Amino acid sequence: MEIAVVAGTPFDAGVGASLLRNAGHAAVPYPMAGSPDEQDALQYERPGALRSAFLGLVRELDARGHRVAMLFCNSLSAVVDVDTAARSSSLTLVSPATVHREVAAAHRRALVVTGNGSAVAGYERVTGPAGHRALGLSDPALVRAIEAGDAAAAFHRSSLPGALRLAEDAGLGAVVLACTHFTALLPQVLAACRLPVVDVGSRLVELTVKAAGTLEPDGRAV
Repeated sequence: MEIAVVAGTPFDAGVGASLLRNAGHAAVPYPMAGSPDEQDALQYERPGALRSAFLGLVRELDARGHRVAMLFCNSLSAVVDVDTAARSSSLTLVSPATVHREVAAAHRRALVVTGNGSAVAGYERVTGPAGHRALGLSDPALVRAIEAGDAAAAFHRSSLPGALRLAEDAGLGAVVLACTHFTALLPQVLAACRLPVVDVGSRLVELTVKAAGTLEPDGRAV
């Protein structure tokens, strides 16, 4: 069974597909844009077109025979209508919103690090009613630096190390890496931070593997 990996750019689509393959599953990447700049422009300037394209892609994946799709992009999930897309197909669609709700249930306050403002708003939209308080940090420049090729150097040049120290000083309960690009920074974040770290990308892969395990190879429920 091939799992479809829908993401904002070829980079995060590729990361998601690679993580699934490492977990023993065939995976095919489906980026919605060619670069972070193009994805941001779609989210901010043409959200309606992005929602339509996403809905069309989900229906196409269904027609191609995919039974599980992983939405491997926090900001994209904040703009598109995941529920409508799921209802329009027979796909099991795994979304960052599930991880965001898990965080809100487990932690009263968290530093939430995202790749753009859409992701911050989407996180707050999902977790707000739960009484969870989030301190949001959006760092689009870090996304672009990661795509340039040296994630470790990008981390040390960014504002993230200082933000992690502030989160500790403020007594927050966790740090949430709410951008799938930031999965590439997980070793550096774990080494620099004494708080619990929730990597949305890694958790998405776990949930997707679990969802795929409930289906037969032909897509029927086990």
